[in-house]
Amino acid sequence: MRRFLLLFAICLSVSATAQDFKILFVNTETIRIGGKDLSAGDVFSQSETIQWADAKQAMKVLSLSDKKQFILAATDFKENKMNSAKDYLVKSNRLSTRGRGSLSSVKRQIGESLYVIDTTCVSINYTPDESEFFFLICKGNRHELEFKDGKLLFTPDIWDGVQGPMSVDLCFHYSDKEEELVVKGLNIIPLPETVQIKKMRRRR
Repeated sequence: MRRFLLLFAICLSVSATAQDFKILFVNTETIRIGGKDLSAGDVFSQSETIQWADAKQAMKVLSLSDKKQFILAATDFKENKMNSAKDYLVKSNRLSTRGRGSLSSVKRQIGESLYVIDTTCVSINYTPDESEFFFLICKGNRHELEFKDGKLLFTPDIWDGVQGPMSVDLCFHYSDKEEELVVKGLNIIPLPETVQIKKMRRRR
């Protein structure tokens, strides 16, 4: 009986921590996850292995537990030797809870590189007061970022016409008009909305 109760408790613990993700957008017709070909609208578990078909393949996903959005990109996974969404969350620490935090926590959450597809939302634990906002500086130009529901919105007009990574500075404007550098040299990496998957010929 005790063994049964212990096993039951372990199962409850695992199910409570497991997360499911809904695919919001994928830049190929399908993507193979957990041995199945999935597309936008399908749901998969965080522990299922993602089999990337091409180095440029990527998708935007929604965590069904806390409604946070993430960009999962083949390049990022291969560089960091990750196989599943769970690996991504553990290594990037994107789901850690830090309370309101500070601007330094925003820097840790965003990191040094940001993969983007269409409008990309980044959840942060910092809420600007009235008249305060985040903005980007790129080649001397300023671009104010929209903040909505705890997320910074990176919109396509930021990287319009850019083929490769672009280096920007993420800054913050206080209500007293003082400004602070949050992330210097943030690499924004636009990912194509559609990619050509190369079909490999099987050797006979």
